[in-house]
Amino acid sequence: MHILFLNSARRWGGNEKWTLMAAGALGEQERATVAWRADEIGRRLPSHIGSLRLPFVSEADVVTLGRLYHFVQREKVDIIVSTKRKDYVTGALLSLLTGARHFVRLGIVRPLPDTLINRFIFKRHCAGIIVNAARIKEELTRGAFIGESRVHVVYNGVDFGALERAAEKPAEKPFPFMLAASGLLIPRKGFDVVLEGFKKWMDDGRKKEAGLWILGDGPEAQRLRDQGREYGLEKHLFFCGYQTNPYAYYAAADVFVLLSDNEGISNALLEAMYLRCAAVTTRAGGAEQVIASGEEGWLIERDSDALSAVLARIYDDRELSAGLRQRGREKVREIFSMEKMKNTLLRIFREN
Repeated sequence: MHILFLNSARRWGGNEKWTLMAAGALGEQERATVAWRADEIGRRLPSHIGSLRLPFVSEADVVTLGRLYHFVQREKVDIIVSTKRKDYVTGALLSLLTGARHFVRLGIVRPLPDTLINRFIFKRHCAGIIVNAARIKEELTRGAFIGESRVHVVYNGVDFGALERAAEKPAEKPFPFMLAASGLLIPRKGFDVVLEGFKKWMDDGRKKEAGLWILGDGPEAQRLRDQGREYGLEKHLFFCGYQTNPYAYYAAADVFVLLSDNEGISNALLEAMYLRCAAVTTRAGGAEQVIASGEEGWLIERDSDALSAVLARIYDDRELSAGLRQRGREKVREIFSMEKMKNTLLRIFREN
């Protein structure tokens, strides 16, 4: 079986990470190729999978479509997996022209209205939709447009060995108690709420030796820096920028915070939990499939007061914090192995 992944992203993110993890895992057993655009993706490709760099200018990019058509025919591609919204049309067209089976991968909760273009992609030229959380499947199948049998929940895989090697040397902690928050600095990720909740907790009348690492870059970076200065948090707030190895920070941190308003199941959340961070996140996407609140972490509203209250509880009760960390790690190891993800994907590709 030859599996071709399409990823037209301009920058690295969780979806791109999943693409390379899935291709790398499947490539150990089957033939796998990634068609990509951004240098950040190309330089991370595992050596054992195929590489095809393309312009991916638009859905109607005839150069990209033509090269992909010839590649699919020449290299006998059986399965096409499109991973970005722009790629869904390309994947459907390739399926129409070549007969290769097309699967869409959808990593966040996103409604699909019953339109002509969506019918072309998802009804006529899509063998199945791969999602990483039951919540996404529920949203997709709420109407009569997409049947439940065509949506497959495949949990993200975590490469535990690679993660432990990358985290072997934890980052140096500037304070005894450290929080970490990571991701693309965009409004959806809720970093402004994280800063506000952190300030409220720091200002609750008790002196704390604590700090916050912000790992990531993006269009909100300067505004968040300004917000931190306005709050007077300069000595406790550390903007670390984009990190190729955020795991050293997760390994050192006491708490990992993710306050997105829309997610699937975040890779960063799983990785931080495996590295024994006490996780604090929202119910967005599939977090409830990972965390029972108060057991493997905390599920809160996207609210600064809620974050402040949970941070106080974790900081004041170190026994509670230790239990959250250990149970969170065990939950990730139990459910989110790379082997399980690979085997589930192979079964879906063979049966649909």
